[in-house]
Amino acid sequence: MLARQDDASVFDGLSQRFDPGHAVVLRGLLDSEAAPTSRPAPELHTALETRFAALSAELRDKFAAIERDLPERFGVAIMGKRLTDAGWFKQVVTGWETTGRGSRKDLRAVYQLVYRELLTECERVLVQCQSRCDHLDDLASRQWLALPMDNGERITPCLAEGLRSSESERLKDWRNFAPKAGEEGFCHSLAGKWEKILAADQATLHAVAARPWADVRENGFQGFARRYVQLCRAIAEAMTWLSRSRWQLHLRGLPSEPTLETRS
Repeated sequence: MLARQDDASVFDGLSQRFDPGHAVVLRGLLDSEAAPTSRPAPELHTALETRFAALSAELRDKFAAIERDLPERFGVAIMGKRLTDAGWFKQVVTGWETTGRGSRKDLRAVYQLVYRELLTECERVLVQCQSRCDHLDDLASRQWLALPMDNGERITPCLAEGLRSSESERLKDWRNFAPKAGEEGFCHSLAGKWEKILAADQATLHAVAARPWADVRENGFQGFARRYVQLCRAIAEAMTWLSRSRWQLHLRGLPSEPTLETRS
């Protein structure tokens, strides 16, 4: 069981993630011994909810459009031909086979060949998502800070502003996670399973070459692509949730005095 930290330790931990200027302001507000409180801002909250809902809908549409194209983009007619032209699929006397030794270097080259456009497309959506979240954070912050506040009411905005830059870096870390995780998962799952796969024809080879993600509905390249898009969609949803939930908390307001419930 974790031991309870004293207030000074908690404050020092937060200060390490703070913008230094806001850390100084926050300490001054706390030294004033004003009770933390904040007024609700229903108009700003409603406006932000509308903007975040529109962003979430736009992201869903973008990822849905990408996912609709996966069967054609990663089918044998397009991707099978690309793999053949690059020399990773080869026709032999007995049919068709994969080439290379199945090393990490080989698998990384196959991954980049097959998914480079998809990686770029999903990265573009995630960059747009973070940019929009940062923009809404900045917009909300400026309007929130423009409201009249006493020392107690300034504590919450100071906390929010002091942590905002580190939270933006967290969104960037989440965004950068996707391509690294995709490459690691692809190479790890196909290690020892790529070299000299034999099939009767090109279509069959394409269907089984990435067999960890193949099923009766789709070949393995399509299956991996669909899972990658789902991962990026989940990251985008987490990014918008982080920004949206923060403002839902801040703008609903805090009571000026705690209320105690009594039970008979």
